[in-house]
Amino acid sequence: MDLPLGELCDVCTREINARAARAARWVSLGTTLVFGLYVMSVLPPLQGPRMIGAAATVTWFLVTRRITARIVSEWLRAR
Repeated sequence: MDLPLGELCDVCTREINARAARAARWVSLGTTLVFGLYVMSVLPPLQGPRMIGAAATVTWFLVTRRITARIVSEWLRAR
């Protein structure tokens, strides 16, 4: 099987994606922990602001994970 110039085989692509997902998981967990602690320490102890802070923390996790996975996978492909 011949691959076009610059393309990766399926095994390499899966390995890069797995490594990127693992790195993204750890980066997003670490930054979300710090962000969540900051949000909860700044917000008043009322239910409304705390719920919005919790939603913002979940959103932070999802966005950070996706962005980090993309950056790491592109970096690994360029190596």
